[in-house]
Amino acid sequence: MVSTATPARRAALEILRDVERRRGEPATLLHRRAYDELSAADRDLMTEITYGVLRWRNTLDFVIARHSHRPLHKIDDVPLTALRIGLYQLRYLSRVPDRAAVDESVRLTYAFGAAYAAPFVNAVLRNALREPEAPPLPQRESDPMGFLTTTLSHPEWLVRRYIHRLGLDDAEARCRRQNTFPPVHVRVVHPLSVDEARRALEDDGLTAVPVAGVPRCLAVSSSRLQESSIYQRGGLCIQDAGAQYISQLLEVTPSDLVLDVCAAPGGKATAIAESVYRGRVLAIDKRARRTLLIGSLARRLGLTNVQPVTADGARLPVSREFERILVDAPCSSLGTLRRNPDIKWRVVEDDLAAHAGRQRDLLAVAASHLSPGGRLVYATCSSEPEENEHVVATFLAEHPDLRLVPATVFATSEGYFQTRPERDDMDGYFAAILTRI
Repeated sequence: MVSTATPARRAALEILRDVERRRGEPATLLHRRAYDELSAADRDLMTEITYGVLRWRNTLDFVIARHSHRPLHKIDDVPLTALRIGLYQLRYLSRVPDRAAVDESVRLTYAFGAAYAAPFVNAVLRNALREPEAPPLPQRESDPMGFLTTTLSHPEWLVRRYIHRLGLDDAEARCRRQNTFPPVHVRVVHPLSVDEARRALEDDGLTAVPVAGVPRCLAVSSSRLQESSIYQRGGLCIQDAGAQYISQLLEVTPSDLVLDVCAAPGGKATAIAESVYRGRVLAIDKRARRTLLIGSLARRLGLTNVQPVTADGARLPVSREFERILVDAPCSSLGTLRRNPDIKWRVVEDDLAAHAGRQRDLLAVAASHLSPGGRLVYATCSSEPEENEHVVATFLAEHPDLRLVPATVFATSEGYFQTRPERDDMDGYFAAILTRI
């Protein structure tokens, strides 16, 4: 009888299969209660394999196709995922012995009811071991497109856009950066000082360094941040440095009443609430489950001036005007591929136009509630112009009573705010600051 696969690899295959079937996102699936009993080492390996396979899927499939007598589309999902898991360990995890990588993938086929494919999985992986340099991966000099799509594992339609907009050098830099694990950024919650937060983290054995230009942001060295005492006391909020900038663009005053549209999970809403300590944040999100997340985060951080409301941002349940409005629009999230590599394979080019239509509607409705002289920030975590510059330009052409306020940090030549993963070591965020004349 074949012994079962290790818990970490079983969990990784479960998660990858569910991602492929659109049953969830890895960031959520990795925190299933079923995995709570895994050891710290198993949790780390589960996470490494899950994200590694998603980052390098094109490369892995290219190699598998070379060593398999079956076309990829004719390989069932369990053996294909087991092959990706095994090959990822062979190619990218030097700490895993080759024999263990192969044997564990074979065991996965038995564990998930695909025993018929065990000899096939074993043969493909052993072929890959015997020919570690085969097939040769496309090189930049002879095949730039193949280099970025296959060797650096990005979808062709997105690579085409990167090259057109950024040039080959920056396109390569972006793809390389997006294939690395992202830093863990946290926002230090008032009234705690940044130095106090650093000392508290160091007392728990974690290293933290300030992120230049982001006043209350620390980069933390460990994925076990949530186990630290300061995090559990509500002194820190996990939030990418780029996202922390977005809230600052509103330039709120302590007494402002702020509208945050599409506010879940609440990182920006709570950051704003810390600054409007005599005011209030009306945090709206369409889905009740996600609205609950806003309230939960606000309570953990000790904030009482955040009012979560379940409502559609395109049909706001308010009649008054606001001095400050944030429209954190739903988007493709293509600026977060480093953090969410599954998006590379889930989003297609046609999605951009669909998002843009929804984004224009949200922006128009929110802007109708902006008071004269007020400030509205339209933001996305997308890298693509259809969801960013094009939405804002179209909107301003149709609303002459609003104008663009040029950004003063991470400013583009058109006056927008935009962070770039390859340049700034943070997620790709876009924002436009608008005011009513």
